[in-house]
Amino acid sequence: MLTLLATSIADSADAQFWKKKSKRHTHKHKHDQDKEQGDEAKTMSVKGETISKKEQKKKEKQDRKKKKKEKKTQKKQEKKAKTVAKKKPAKKDEPAPKVAVAAEAAPKKPAAHAKKRFRVDVLAPLYLDELVKGNNVTYKEKIPEKALPGLAFYAGISIAADSLKKEGFNIDIYIHDVASISESVEKLTGTGKLDSTDLIVGAVLPKDISMIADYAKKRSVNFISTMSASDAGVRDNPYFTMMQPSLKTHCEWIVDDIEKKFPGQKVALLYQTRSEGDNNAYDYITDAPTDKVHFKFLACNTLPRKANFDLVVIPDRPNVMIVSILDIGFADSLLHKLARTYPTTHFEIYGMPSWLSIPDLRKEGAFPNITVNITTPFIIDPATTVGQYVKRMYKENYSGKISESVYRGYETMFWYANLLKKYGTHFSEKYSENIPAPFTQFDIKPVHDKDGHELYYENKHIFLSTYEGGVYKIK
Repeated sequence: MLTLLATSIADSADAQFWKKKSKRHTHKHKHDQDKEQGDEAKTMSVKGETISKKEQKKKEKQDRKKKKKEKKTQKKQEKKAKTVAKKKPAKKDEPAPKVAVAAEAAPKKPAAHAKKRFRVDVLAPLYLDELVKGNNVTYKEKIPEKALPGLAFYAGISIAADSLKKEGFNIDIYIHDVASISESVEKLTGTGKLDSTDLIVGAVLPKDISMIADYAKKRSVNFISTMSASDAGVRDNPYFTMMQPSLKTHCEWIVDDIEKKFPGQKVALLYQTRSEGDNNAYDYITDAPTDKVHFKFLACNTLPRKANFDLVVIPDRPNVMIVSILDIGFADSLLHKLARTYPTTHFEIYGMPSWLSIPDLRKEGAFPNITVNITTPFIIDPATTVGQYVKRMYKENYSGKISESVYRGYETMFWYANLLKKYGTHFSEKYSENIPAPFTQFDIKPVHDKDGHELYYENKHIFLSTYEGGVYKIK
């Protein structure tokens, strides 16, 4: 049986977000482990008797048989102690999506890492201290923007909890509002509130990642950072996983894709040096391992004039460009300037992950001669069976338009629950088993420094979103 435990979510009658009240429960689970001792060795003493050689050999043979039998029994007992009993899944009392789950296999991890029941702690900024005072909501019209991602992620977690319960998973899920003073990351890691956790899932800001990662390493439990693309300087920590690929991963993927599609072609790199993020993107692109991509450079700290563009643009023929500028306002202006300046020239442009939020890309005719390629790690298809189920459950229990964070919360909890159930708390070596993930074919691999030292784990799976003539495609 699976229980969702909200440790700080106040009940609210407000229909704008919660229709379903969270309940607080306290469960104590004892994990009994049978310990069996082998039979005591028996000693035979012969007093004043003479034993013939034949009898002596017979006795030695019996002793050898006995020892062999005792050794075999001891091995069986040790094997039994290291095997986790499998429970039959509970019958489904509600139609739930049929998500592909990998076939069960005998646990390969040590018994200390395998449990009959697991605890997962979810950390997210919900801002409930600001949104709810007693039983009254403090906002009048709509929930503040800063609270929406965390609340949507929580909704996805709760929907996944219901699905897992129907599947017979034995997991307790605790939700912590890290925006609350009483449940800040400092309080959670410093007061022992997470000491019994088996997995930490954090939809947290970069400033909180390092402290949680250090705590997870000390406790030898995995910490999954779900929303941030920052590694927060974490090093030498095999218990830290980034589900959101880093900017470096995006940039290296872009160079690799250009190398495959446009080998030997000169590529224009338009860049800025006004922010650390822009500088990092430039470095990641120019340092990417390739011998087939050659750059011609154009600095764009201000919007270039035609004379500047002419240095890297070849008119009347297709041009391939990378624009390593994170500022979406400036990037939008740059695209419009290119489209107007060279109306008969086609541009194949690779932009940054932040560009997904540029509104004009979805407007037909905004960039008639430009194809814009943007890397993204997540493509959620709500038309799938699982997608429809999540949408239906969200509509029944919450109000407002469903966002990607809801699907992300559902997928994260569902996949990691499967990894816990099958492999126990130390599952990092089994990341290739991504079949149970409902939407995404995660490609989580260890990241190494220049000297080959392992730093942490990161999702390397990238989609290419393409916008052409206002039409959105996935390549």
